[in-house]
Amino acid sequence: MNRSAERTPDTAATAVAVGAVLLTSTTFSAVLTDWRWFPAATLTAIAVAGTGAAARMTRARSWAVPVQLVVLVVMLTALFGQNAALGVLPGPTTIDRLWGLLGTAVGVVRTGVPPVPADSAMQCLVALGLGLVTFLVDRIVVAYRAPAVAGLVLLCMLAVPASLADLLLPWWTFLGSAVGFAALLLLGRRTGNVRRTTYTSAVAPALLPVTVVSTAAVIALLAGTAFTGVGTQGRIPGTDQESRGTGTGEIGLRPFTSLRGQLSRDDVVELFRVEGLPRDAYLRAMTLRRFDPDRGWKLDGLSRGVAMDGRLPMPAGAERSGTDTTRVRIDPVGYRDAWLPMFGIPVEVSEIGAGWRYDPASGTAFTRENPNTDSYTELVAFPEPSEQDLRRASGEGTVSPAYSSTAGISSRVRELARRITSEQHNRFDKAVALNRHFTDPSNGFTYDLRTAPPSSENALTDFLFRGKRGYCEQFASAMAVLLRSVGIPSRVAVGFTSGEREGNQRVITTEDAHAWVEAFFPGQGWITFDPTPLSDDRASTPSYLESEDRRQTGGDESATSGTEPETGPSDGAATTRPDESGAPSPVTRNDRTSLGPWLLPPAVVLLLVAGATAPALIRNARRRSRLSRVAAGAPEATRLAWRELLDEFTDRGTAPAPSESPRGTSERLIRQYDLDEDSARAVRRLTAEIERALYAPQGGGGVSTTELATAVEGLRRSRPLTRKERMLPRSVISGRGGR
Repeated sequence: MNRSAERTPDTAATAVAVGAVLLTSTTFSAVLTDWRWFPAATLTAIAVAGTGAAARMTRARSWAVPVQLVVLVVMLTALFGQNAALGVLPGPTTIDRLWGLLGTAVGVVRTGVPPVPADSAMQCLVALGLGLVTFLVDRIVVAYRAPAVAGLVLLCMLAVPASLADLLLPWWTFLGSAVGFAALLLLGRRTGNVRRTTYTSAVAPALLPVTVVSTAAVIALLAGTAFTGVGTQGRIPGTDQESRGTGTGEIGLRPFTSLRGQLSRDDVVELFRVEGLPRDAYLRAMTLRRFDPDRGWKLDGLSRGVAMDGRLPMPAGAERSGTDTTRVRIDPVGYRDAWLPMFGIPVEVSEIGAGWRYDPASGTAFTRENPNTDSYTELVAFPEPSEQDLRRASGEGTVSPAYSSTAGISSRVRELARRITSEQHNRFDKAVALNRHFTDPSNGFTYDLRTAPPSSENALTDFLFRGKRGYCEQFASAMAVLLRSVGIPSRVAVGFTSGEREGNQRVITTEDAHAWVEAFFPGQGWITFDPTPLSDDRASTPSYLESEDRRQTGGDESATSGTEPETGPSDGAATTRPDESGAPSPVTRNDRTSLGPWLLPPAVVLLLVAGATAPALIRNARRRSRLSRVAAGAPEATRLAWRELLDEFTDRGTAPAPSESPRGTSERLIRQYDLDEDSARAVRRLTAEIERALYAPQGGGGVSTTELATAVEGLRRSRPLTRKERMLPRSVISGRGGR
């Protein structure tokens, strides 16, 4: 056979494989802020694939695998290493540098919120990942001739950004991935003097199950990504709502847990219209009481609650007597979720559907049933304790000790809290001092839609001591931790500011989503503090803090450090859903602080499974393709049958010698495996036919699948394959198997 004729299709297949990997890699644009990663990843992928192509064009085919892996290390060294010998040979210092970059990148994946900056660490991680993917795809497509199987590897790569991204991946990245995979399946025909076959024909029988599995996985990824927005209708587990199709797209609430990340800004959506609100007040949806140093604040301890069909019980520590009430009408025009937002202390809520329950300890209303709710009316109390009342509040109170837990809070953070409050001698003044620590511009804290880059494994200490930049989630989380550090029970509340006035109504949108702090005062209940310096007059300053606010601003109400209105908690934290007992329990959904470590192991496992099963899939695809063409009486049926018989012997460790004639090979193998009379006769008939095909002017007369089946069955009885030989067939691994 003309060797150059063989090389041309291989080179084209290599180019197509690299193109498919790079087209699929465009999905990473959804989780990285810029494209600085792409040139390095492209160079690495081309170098790995080009090395394999060059090795296959020479006599060093068996060295292709180790050489490709060495080139991958060399590329990482040249692009990201330091103090490398000759610029490309890694030494101990270079290895430490690369290991450090990868460790930093893994830390960003574990704690960051996409999109994250494409710095050197992330570039190194992506280049390494794409280099390994290119190596696998190149081996499967070119060496093993199974482009359809390579789709499993590409699907694993696609799953990473699809699962990490807050929103649906850009349409053009899906199109690019589809084009790349289609190109693999449509590789041109490979021609030669002796045989004419195609890449796709060898995998056609296996294409259907692979396509079905791949399509199902893509649909699952798309569905999971499409419905991880800011809470869509129909996400309550254990209810019929799960099977009612997609949601309406109306906006709900995602409680946060992260102390690090970026605040994503989507289109502004109107959520509520409120009538009868007598003053600015926060609209609370839920409160979070458990602090996890790695994952932030979580919903915890929510009771089954009471049915919301009458007067509601008073929260612990609050006094209803002497507190005026007012009726507020709330119209959730664009909000649908399992949490019913309420102002102040709810006394009674009417005109809501059945199934809603109220937990007075957390001040949270929730449902496990259909969260569809039209306008509802809340009879609400707005307690206004004075500064003197709060200063006199003392004692342990009646709240759960869980609200005072300091587990996971570092000694450095506790010392900061004690230093800030060292000159204060009552609970209220300590809380005010901690609040002022964040709002006083001289302390260097800045409201921003992006947190500072991480400098350690602890996001809380990063925010408090280094970055000092963030949005409501960081400010509220940090102050609640500091309150507990000085013995004040605290929790983080999640909901909305009071929005903007429009006639006799208030309009609350997604830009009003907010988080603040509530501290417990015996005899007064939960008191609101907001350490986030909001702009556009969106903050609600209670009367007991008005004098403090005037002292900080010098009477100028516009003196805030906010730069833009807030879009609310959107770092994809643990979404909480009602459990079977009726009370919501935390379920991680779109949690960027924990999704990375949970996602990466399955992705690695999928890659390993794909790599481990690929040889067996390829061997099975070859067998089915050959048998189908032999049965159809294809012109090359004799050669296909002979090739299949030789591969059966090769799988058992007995490859034919290049110098042997077909007859010499068959007689040697009949004796070696002690084939029975029928099987030996079938082998000799196949040998006679291949000799006619090779040497006779008119070729052979053809073979039947019966003869091939008889020969193979006899061989399997005489020498069954071991499990390892079935999983790693030598005819595929060695590259000796043909079409």
